[in-house]
Amino acid sequence: MAVVLLTASTLWAKTTSPPETTEENDLKYWTKAVASRVKVTGYAQAGYTATIPEEGKSTNTFDMKRAVLMVAANITPEFYAFFMHEFKTKDMQEYYLEYRPSKEFRIRFGQSKIEYSMENPISPTVLESIGPMSQGVGWLCGGDPLAGNPSGRDMGLMIYGDLIKGKIHYVLEAVNGGTINTSDRDNKKNLIAKLEIKPVPNFKLSASGQLGYCTAVTNSLYNTSVVEGQTYKQNRYAAGFEWKSKATGNDYHKNRCVTLRSEILGGKDGDCNSFGIYAATSIPVYKGLDIVAMADYMNYNTDNGLKKTNLMAGLQYWIFKKCRLQAQYTYSLRSDAMKAIQGNNQSIIQTQIQVAF
Repeated sequence: MAVVLLTASTLWAKTTSPPETTEENDLKYWTKAVASRVKVTGYAQAGYTATIPEEGKSTNTFDMKRAVLMVAANITPEFYAFFMHEFKTKDMQEYYLEYRPSKEFRIRFGQSKIEYSMENPISPTVLESIGPMSQGVGWLCGGDPLAGNPSGRDMGLMIYGDLIKGKIHYVLEAVNGGTINTSDRDNKKNLIAKLEIKPVPNFKLSASGQLGYCTAVTNSLYNTSVVEGQTYKQNRYAAGFEWKSKATGNDYHKNRCVTLRSEILGGKDGDCNSFGIYAATSIPVYKGLDIVAMADYMNYNTDNGLKKTNLMAGLQYWIFKKCRLQAQYTYSLRSDAMKAIQGNNQSIIQTQIQVAF
C-alpha cells in the first residue's frame, strides 16, 4: 500500500509541476552552447634564480615568470576566436579571429605570435629552457630595445594552411612591425613568410624570413646606427630542423619522446647585422623525468663583436600533463665587447614550477 501511495504521489508531482519557462529553456540552451564551444585554459610559472658572476656581486630571488589565462571559442565550425591575457605584465597579449574553411586555407586577423623562426610560436609550457627562448629568437622577435616588444607578437593579417596531408605547412603575414597593443608608428608593414616541410614523419625542415621596417622606441647600446624615433629597415632570416623520436600529443607526462631542434638566425637593423645559432634537446630517462640541454650562441652586432654563448643543462619532471618541475644550470660566456654592456661571464642557477590547466 505504501509503495502504491509513493508511486501515485510521484506521478502527481510530475504532472502538476509547472512547465519550464522560455527563459529557463533559453538559459539551458546558452549554457550548453557555451560549454561545448568555449574552452578556458591557463598556466603559471614561478621559480628561483641565482646569478653568480665571475667578478662582482651575486644575486638571487624568487620570481614569477608568467601567469596566463586563455579563452578559445568555436563560434561556428568555420569561425574561431582566441584571447590571451598575461597577468604579470597586465597585457592583453593575443586576440584574434580566424576563418577556417579548410585545413589548406585559413585566415587570421588580430594580434598573435609572429611566425618568424620555428621556435617563436612554441608555447613556453613545452620549451626546454626556463629562459625560455634562445637568444636569437628572443632578440630578433622583438627583444631588441629598439623594437620594444619582447613578447614576440604583432598585430596583422595571417594566411596559413597545411598541404599534402600535413607534409607542407605555409604561412604568409603582414604585420605592423612595432610594439604590441599600439598602432603602426611608420605606416609601413612587415611581411613574414614561413615554409615547413615534413619529408618523413617526426622530422621537420623550416625556413622563414621577414622584410620590413620598425620605428625605434629608444636608443640601444647594441646598435648605435639607429636612434630613437628613426624608422629603419628590419630584415630577418631563419632556417632549421626539428626531430622527434615519435609523434607526441598534448600529454607531456605520459607521451614523451626524444626531441632535437636547431636553427640559424640572422637579421639586419639599419646598418647592424646580427647572427645566432642554437641547438636544444630533451631526452626522457625515467617515467616523467627528462634531461634537457641547450647550446645557444648569439652575436648581437657582428661589426662590434657583441657575442654571447649560453650553455645550459638540467632536468625536468612532468607531474601531470603540462605541469612540471625544472632545474637548470647555465654558464654564460661573453666577449670583451659584450662584457662592457652586460657584465662578466656568469653562472645562472634556475628552478621553476609550472602549473597548467
